[in-house]
Amino acid sequence: MARGRAIEGGILVRPAETADLPVLTGLSLQFFAYLKATVADEFWAGAEPAPDLAHRDFETALAKDDLVLVASLAGVPVGYLLGRIEPAYVRESAIAAMGYISHCFVRDEARGRGVATALAHAAEAWFQDRGINFIELRYSLANKAAAAVWAKLGYAPQRLTCRKSLRPAGNLQHEPRPP
Repeated sequence: MARGRAIEGGILVRPAETADLPVLTGLSLQFFAYLKATVADEFWAGAEPAPDLAHRDFETALAKDDLVLVASLAGVPVGYLLGRIEPAYVRESAIAAMGYISHCFVRDEARGRGVATALAHAAEAWFQDRGINFIELRYSLANKAAAAVWAKLGYAPQRLTCRKSLRPAGNLQHEPRPP
């Protein structure tokens, strides 16, 4: 992907830089709040944002040369995408590695203007430039907007994640973290 890539509709998608860390952290916290408010998943119950961890995650991704993109409209950052290259989950596969998109977020006021599509296309180009021919991502079934965008872009379900809670109903206490 070129240093900065203009996309129609006034959208600019570019690789993030260290100077973008405060913006990325802020967008990530908005993503956290959006998911917590819209996704019916008990993993979000009682979850609180951790700005320092979000900042550190982006810092680590930039240091590892992972994929970190920022999208702007009229010079204002309105979204981001975070991804990385991972080994294929079937070790014996002829596919050695795949792209993984872990976050793609667009602020409310910029939705429906092609920002997620521009981020996805830039990510696809980034992965292709590195010889990656397959990309995976996850989204909650309750996130209808994500389902629509990713389907429109050609991302089709391949596996299903199932979960069963073994806790008593209504027990939303924080569990101890492993050492």
